Amino acid sequence: MIDRLANALLHGLHLCVIGFCVTGWAFEETRVAHLALCGLTLASWFLLGPLIGRPGYCFLTGVQHWLWARGGRNECPNYMSFLFERLSGRTPGPQTTRRIEVVTQAVLYTCTLLSLGLFLGWA
Repeated sequence: MIDRLANALLHGLHLCVIGFCVTGWAFEETRVAHLALCGLTLASWFLLGPLIGRPGYCFLTGVQHWLWARGGRNECPNYMSFLFERLSGRTPGPQTTRRIEVVTQAVLYTCTLLSLGLFLGWA
C-alpha cells in the first residue's frame, strides 16, 4: 500500500518536474525556480550520474526504479521512455529510446537557455 502511494506520488512529482521544465521559463515570476530546477536536473545528469557510473542519471527516475524493483517490476530505462510506452502502448526499442533521450535533452537544453536568456535580459 505504501509503495503504491509512493509510486503515485513519484509519478505526480515527475510529471510536475517535466511540465515545469518545459513551461517555467515562460513566466517571469518562475524563472529563478525554473533555472534552479534545470540546474538540479543537469547536475543529476552530468555530475551525479558519472559519479555513480551512470551518465545521464536522473535522481527521480532512480528512486522510482528502486521502488519498482522492490515490487518486482522492471520498467523502461528512463522515465520518458516509460511515458512513451504508457501513452502509445508500444515498448520502445533501442532506436526509439535513443530518440526519446535526444529529444528530452534538446528540450531541457532549449528551455534552460530560454530561461537563462530571459532572466539575464538578453531578450
